[in-house]
Amino acid sequence: MTTLKFMKLLMSLLLGSLFFTNVHAIDYQTTVPWTKNNDGSAGVAYSKEYSEEIKIFEASINHSKSGNQRLYFNDLYIEDINSCKYKTSTPDSTTIVFNGQAVKMLRWCKKFANADKYYYELTPETDRGESYVINIFKVATSPIEIQYDNETLYFPVIGFTKAWNSAGGNAI
Repeated sequence: MTTLKFMKLLMSLLLGSLFFTNVHAIDYQTTVPWTKNNDGSAGVAYSKEYSEEIKIFEASINHSKSGNQRLYFNDLYIEDINSCKYKTSTPDSTTIVFNGQAVKMLRWCKKFANADKYYYELTPETDRGESYVINIFKVATSPIEIQYDNETLYFPVIGFTKAWNSAGGNAI
């Protein structure tokens, strides 16, 4: 992820907060739907417990090194400086709960392209988990409840199917 893309997402999220604020287990949440940036991404900005710190959790449709189209999630706010402070090439495993279903996720630390900062990138670990997550994004008519890092977020689904179908599919 480039710093420019991150700043564009952050500005969209902050501008969106002027029009939409939702309270669900966090004090503040605003969303950027899949249709906003036309780049196969969506995001949520939120704060917790009256904190002034804005956290960002985004999803994007990209291709893996092997050429498979995949859904990736990025935790763009790392509170614990010991958790993600250098680029990793071997992922560890964690769990995210999507609409009540726990899904094993691969997680690795990545560096922003133009900044000396790091973030977590996650993707479903198993084929079954990947199918489940993609399917709920395709069929949901209201935001998906995501439990991650001891927080509950409500992630937008509007425009996901069009973004997924327009992303090019698996490489041949």
